[in-house]
Amino acid sequence: MKYDGIYDSFNIESVYNMKMKLWIENNKYLLKPVLILFFLYFLALFPLMCANFNYLDDLGRTFSGYQEWLGYSRYVSEFFSIFIHTGRYMTDISPLPQCIAILLLSLAGVIVILAFQKTKKVSFWNIVAVIPIGLCPYFLECLSYKYDAPYMAFSILVSVIPILFIKNKKSIFSIITIICTILMCTSYQASSGIFPMILLFYMYDKWNQKEKIDLKQCLIGGVSFLVGLLLFKIFLMKQVSNPVSSEMFSLLEFVPGIFHNIMTYYQTLLKDFKDIWLILILFVVFSYVYLMLRDGKQKIFLNMISIFVLLFINSLMVYGIYSLLKNPLFVPRSMFGIGAFLTFIMIQISNCKKSMIENLGCFLLSWCFFVFTFQYGNALSEQKRYTDFRIHLVIEDLNELDIMNTNEIKSLKLVGSIGKSPVLRNLPQDYQMLNKLVPDTFGGEWIWSESYFYHYFDLKNINPVDDMSENYPILKNTMYHTIKGDKNHILIELK
Repeated sequence: MKYDGIYDSFNIESVYNMKMKLWIENNKYLLKPVLILFFLYFLALFPLMCANFNYLDDLGRTFSGYQEWLGYSRYVSEFFSIFIHTGRYMTDISPLPQCIAILLLSLAGVIVILAFQKTKKVSFWNIVAVIPIGLCPYFLECLSYKYDAPYMAFSILVSVIPILFIKNKKSIFSIITIICTILMCTSYQASSGIFPMILLFYMYDKWNQKEKIDLKQCLIGGVSFLVGLLLFKIFLMKQVSNPVSSEMFSLLEFVPGIFHNIMTYYQTLLKDFKDIWLILILFVVFSYVYLMLRDGKQKIFLNMISIFVLLFINSLMVYGIYSLLKNPLFVPRSMFGIGAFLTFIMIQISNCKKSMIENLGCFLLSWCFFVFTFQYGNALSEQKRYTDFRIHLVIEDLNELDIMNTNEIKSLKLVGSIGKSPVLRNLPQDYQMLNKLVPDTFGGEWIWSESYFYHYFDLKNINPVDDMSENYPILKNTMYHTIKGDKNHILIELK
């Protein structure tokens, strides 16, 4: 009996090893596209990493070393940050976190390719098609965070992983979908629209080609996703009110509230994106409709209705669960679902035969996003240089004041802002996206535009305050700022 048990265990282990070797052998061709995507993402983001720019929360974490992701129910971020930073104190280890994010995005891109793959060959157009999932201009804000970037990228990865298991047993597919949904919600909830979108695009692609598709399996995927969201909401989600409220619409507010959020989302997108991007996006969407109708095996009228319903539903999914919130964020880091939406469309275009013009449109859109990433990284460098210049001018003038060279504590307040670097202010009007991504870096009234000045230059005997009279005598007046005050108060008005 004992011998037989060992023999059985040996056989099980051997079968498992054989299956693993077979799986590796069948999928080793995917290593090359992962490396290519990693190289392209790394190359595009190289200026951003070289900028060494502490983006908003990075200022606080670099100075104080805190985590504080649990307050937003981001348990994955809290846990893995301990491993990545080898401790609870968050030191600056960039660009390692961003390199990890790039790797995760590369894996996510290859999974998308694999999900819609027709042959065991990854083409140039396939690689081009998945670039927006990582280099969507909105997701660049996520990649700007030195500490948060890998967990935001992780949320995208776990959102597309379940689609790989759609042909497995229903129980396996369901469990993996639930687990991945919870992981997404506990890493970064802005990715919540990605899995529903890829599931619907996948279903349509199979249906359109009259390939065998298990509708019950797809239904299980949707239900499992909702179960994952429900489990997160009941057992894991913490209520927050700032800067985004977790409060959802009531039944009476539900439809008009969601409609308002979705309309605001697309209005914001139209303002942010350059005209050429919008034109190319329209071209890509129309190309998708044309190719699906041209190559589809379903009746043309039924197919036409189906594809417009598909695009309409997925356009509502782009903003994810944020569209259900009473007070959602409309900042770039919460709006990157459009990158996934475009990727899922473009990957299907890349798999069509005789589609050179359509693929060229996809290439131009990806190229625009690729080039914009370089522009953004260099813009951060320029903003950092300008910020340091303006701060040093203020500190030099403060140091010349006799009242600053005493041991008495002075109340200090910043008023105004330096705004953007002159280089950025000189850009054409359609560079709205760039101006939106580059934050205010030195000025009053906002914690992240004051933090660098107050904490990084060892100012002596000062106490930052939020309220102060502006009727103090002028101590120093220059073309860049005015300093007012007395022996106990300092007011700095930036110009």
